[in-house]
Amino acid sequence: MERTPEDVAKLFAYGRWANALVLDSAASLEPEEFTRQIGGSFGSVQGTLAHLYGADWVWLERFLGRSPRELPAAEELTALPTLRSRWNQVEDGLRAFADTLTPERLAQPLSYVSFKGDPFTYPLGETLTHLVNHGTYHRGQVATLLRQLGKSPAATDYSRYLAVASA
Repeated sequence: MERTPEDVAKLFAYGRWANALVLDSAASLEPEEFTRQIGGSFGSVQGTLAHLYGADWVWLERFLGRSPRELPAAEELTALPTLRSRWNQVEDGLRAFADTLTPERLAQPLSYVSFKGDPFTYPLGETLTHLVNHGTYHRGQVATLLRQLGKSPAATDYSRYLAVASA
């Protein structure tokens, strides 16, 4: 599927909107609940959100030509305000990067080295789509963790974003 720079910008705007809603939902947690190990891929709401932020950071670094060898330490992100602040900076970087895209650039290869040291090359447009999809997947995990903690997660469906964005 051919992607346009406008498609990417819209998907990044959706991701930022959805992330903000998820962070707002997590703000209803007590600090102990935020870090409580209850299961899932990353153990806690904090661990899952730290992973989401970290993945956004890693991919932004890759888009800028660097290949980090590890995610930022989740232990540095145990306070929601710190996580939100750092994530906002990364999302600003992703938005700025998206603003530079052209159709030709989206088709160009992006090469990077994985955490294990393996080289990969994919079309840039595909990696951008991966990043948005990755966020959707893990926001769903956060919703489940919030429900397990007796909280009501925000609805972050793309169709809801479209309704809000067009209003």
